Amino acid sequence: MIFWGSQSGTAEGLAGRLARDCRRRYGLDALVADLSDYDPQSISRIDELKFAVFIISTYGEGDPSDNATPFVSWIGSDKDTQLPALRYVAFGLGNSKYKFYNRVVDVVVDGLDKLGATALMPTGKADDANGTTDEDFAEWKEVFFALLREEMRVEERPEQYEPVYRIVEDTSLDVIDLHVGEPIPPRGKKNIPAISSIQTLLVRSAQKLLSTAERNCLHIDLDTSEFPELKYKTGDHLAVWPSNPTSEMRRLVDILGLQEHLQTPLLISSLDPSVQIRHPSPTTWTALFQHYLEICAPVSRETVLALAQFAPSASAKCQLEEIGKDKDVYHAYCSQNHVTLGRLLGNVSLSGESWSQLPLSFVLETIPPLSPRYYSISSSSVVSPKQISITVATTSEASVSSSVAIPGLTTGYLGAIESKHSNQATSANSDFNVAGPNSLLDQGNKLYAHIRKSKFRLPTQSKTPIIMIASGSGIAPFRGFLAERARLSSIGREVGRSTLFFGCRSPEDLLYGDELRELQNSNKSMEFVTAFSRTEKSMRGGKMYVQDRLEERCEEVVRLLMEENAYFFICGSASMARDVADRLGECVRNILGWNEDKLRLWSEAMRKGKRWQEDVWG
Repeated sequence: MIFWGSQSGTAEGLAGRLARDCRRRYGLDALVADLSDYDPQSISRIDELKFAVFIISTYGEGDPSDNATPFVSWIGSDKDTQLPALRYVAFGLGNSKYKFYNRVVDVVVDGLDKLGATALMPTGKADDANGTTDEDFAEWKEVFFALLREEMRVEERPEQYEPVYRIVEDTSLDVIDLHVGEPIPPRGKKNIPAISSIQTLLVRSAQKLLSTAERNCLHIDLDTSEFPELKYKTGDHLAVWPSNPTSEMRRLVDILGLQEHLQTPLLISSLDPSVQIRHPSPTTWTALFQHYLEICAPVSRETVLALAQFAPSASAKCQLEEIGKDKDVYHAYCSQNHVTLGRLLGNVSLSGESWSQLPLSFVLETIPPLSPRYYSISSSSVVSPKQISITVATTSEASVSSSVAIPGLTTGYLGAIESKHSNQATSANSDFNVAGPNSLLDQGNKLYAHIRKSKFRLPTQSKTPIIMIASGSGIAPFRGFLAERARLSSIGREVGRSTLFFGCRSPEDLLYGDELRELQNSNKSMEFVTAFSRTEKSMRGGKMYVQDRLEERCEEVVRLLMEENAYFFICGSASMARDVADRLGECVRNILGWNEDKLRLWSEAMRKGKRWQEDVWG
């Protein structure tokens, strides 16, 4: 049994990949199971001659995925169940930039051990901080396969591709029968209270907040009046469902030789009863490549090697093997190229070569399902209950790990919507089909979205002081916080001190500057402190960051936290949040004379009591 707990689909994909490899390399059947589909008690009944595999992700402040939450809660609280016959292995997905790196798999392993289960090998952990999740999993998987050979006495056989899916063209189907691109709620998540239904929300306005070309932010207002059941609270997240660029879709269609089959109805079924279909059916290749598959996703080294067996020429095969066999060569290639499946196949092929012999089941197995992107809501449910705002950072600069600028999928999609609203369409953003499948999105006047509940919440009592730390688009939830507190103050409620430390590159990059200054001028309890890294120096002599501003005000901050029970919020990059936490720790130790143990106990109590909250990303 391979159990997965996944928020974005990565852990689910790795679980499916592991099951396929077990079957292809060792002839073993493995059942892949969503943790939310199983009563935790039933796991105790797994045959002692078999064992369980747990592949579990951690996100946010050490939180489990939605589908793993019931199991994690059970394993941390059950005192009666014993699992002496259960043997297991575990692999966690996380990011070391976060304070609670891979916390969920640690909680699960600790719980299983306390209930008497036996771990057959050390827990594996992926670190996405440097984009090595696939490499970490591949290395752990080889240790796991060695365990299979030793424990189950199975012999490895020559690896041969066996399709997982049957894909059949059925021209008897009418378009009304097909999934043409409307989002499909992830299986098992339809009834999770934390997630609303997916709706088509009206785009009231979309605008750029900055004047710079390389780095910008979009402000988008969405109207929910048409859906009275759709409610949000200040601090929640909005999930936006994008579509893929038409150019990327065409690139993949052309290299696979599917030009004449784009609109032909397809029926997709599983050839393996243990594998559940992750794609809508019936559908078309147009819908799959534009709306249902992450065709812009990077290609793993494992996939590069697997592609070599289907290469249309010796030259293409040689190039794929050269890229895929060496980890350093692979990373060097990815750092110099924008690598998607369509681009990779085109790059290694001779002019005019087609990959029409590549099994289409392999394509569906390799490309993960398209998932929504989550953004902190930047409006207040008290001030505008029927209008949701999001603040979306965009950039055309290359990343630290790559010499090429790789455009963001959803930021590009939202940029196309903004350009449509401002009547400034360009060749880059006209590449997106903002009209949606069958023009259901009214030429970009609507988009598919849903709401996810967050734990990022203002204190219940408005008189409680709050300290907010933000960088870049991390200002989003605090814009909602401040607007809500200003409204409460205007109707006579007692509102505590609200201090915002906001960092960005320069005054030109300041988001919502006029709005924040107006709030500060009209509300004596609100203060707005900026840190400009490119134009200011800290008292330590380096660039000015939010943690440096925090240090300048350390006595006041410590007093608010210790004497007035202030709440402490951080929103922005995980590395920024870690630096802020470290600097605050220094302040507390220096002012109060605490040792590391006392500081740790205090910070843990703050987090447990919801007085320290983070909404961060890698």
